[in-house]
Amino acid sequence: MAKRRIYCDGAEMILFWDGRQHEETMSLKSNEIASIKFLKTTEKKFLFFSAESEKIEIKPSKLAYSITYSKSKAKEFFEQYKEELAKFAKDNNVTFHNTL
Repeated sequence: MAKRRIYCDGAEMILFWDGRQHEETMSLKSNEIASIKFLKTTEKKFLFFSAESEKIEIKPSKLAYSITYSKSKAKEFFEQYKEELAKFAKDNNVTFHNTL
């Protein structure tokens, strides 16, 4: 059973993602988030086959890199993530880009 990786609560967000050696966790207040983006991407499905997909990219201001969630890895919750993150960005004045 898959588990949620993004939790939004008022002005705070909790993120879980796979790090290099173990699962990483980060709690961010809205003022610590530089931007939230919904992007189209191409993912490899098999050796030579690619497919169009979507991804969510969250850029914390205290990290040098973005945290990315692809639709293929978060199928069960992806649409819910998009709704919650769009509402979170609007309610907390976080920079938001939707290029889907």
